Amino acid sequence: MRGQSSKKRKYYFFDYLFWLGEMAWWHYKGEPRRPDGESMLMLCIMIFIYEPIFFTTAHFLYDSPVFEWFAVAMIAGSVAILHCIWRGWIYPFSRREAVMQHYEGRRFSPFRCYFFVFSLGFLMIAEAYLLPSTLMRIDGHKAEPVEDTRTKVPQRWRDYLALHITVGARQEVPSEALQYLINQDSRTSRYGQPVYVMQVREEDMGGEFRAGLLNHATFDEIQDDSRKFVECTWVKGYTPDSIRVLLTGWYEVRNAELCPVDSLEWTEDTDFLKLQKYEKNPNKKTSFISPDCDDT
Repeated sequence: MRGQSSKKRKYYFFDYLFWLGEMAWWHYKGEPRRPDGESMLMLCIMIFIYEPIFFTTAHFLYDSPVFEWFAVAMIAGSVAILHCIWRGWIYPFSRREAVMQHYEGRRFSPFRCYFFVFSLGFLMIAEAYLLPSTLMRIDGHKAEPVEDTRTKVPQRWRDYLALHITVGARQEVPSEALQYLINQDSRTSRYGQPVYVMQVREEDMGGEFRAGLLNHATFDEIQDDSRKFVECTWVKGYTPDSIRVLLTGWYEVRNAELCPVDSLEWTEDTDFLKLQKYEKNPNKKTSFISPDCDDT
């Protein structure tokens, strides 16, 4: 039965290295600084498992706090693996006995043993140099320190969040036709894309900020969408105290056109209970497609 089970086993290169290490230990009668089977196994693990994982991770996470914790985990893992090999949890003792029986009768060569030891050592050093260099060439640049691992909120999104809290702005995605009309606006050409675009609805009419629209439509018309108004806000500039100056424009949608009905220039620190309109000309109604908008 033992002979049949041994025939079914498959033996690999690391099995041969383990046998060489064990035979070297017996040959030199346990002298210090001599290889043994466990050290040969650990050398294989370092070359073929640990080094590829370590240097690949270092390439992408170099000098970041995450990498520091990973390096500590790798060191602790190597100690744990060495302990598992010593206890026989990795590469069990039954496997070791089968390997020694499989290579029994072969002549041990100290020259061959040290040839493999120094070859593996050279391979470890070469891998430490070649693997990072290869990753740099594949990636196209050297591994640079990660200066900040925190998620940064884009400035445009932060601007919108401030307006959402201040005036209840919503970031709605305009249709292609509406976006085209907004792009043709002289304010967009002057100040860039608006911070947000939204349709004014019933729930938006509770404060002073949009009260001017009631000069152009009733609350019921806004509620039932029989009159549709679009609101856009641009960042116009900054005060000497670095407070943002904002320009909000309201447009009525008529016959696939945008007709300006009201606008308001204000600053972030404005008290909307005392809000005064800087720019208001409800009689002036122009289209971004044609010069005039009909009231019908």
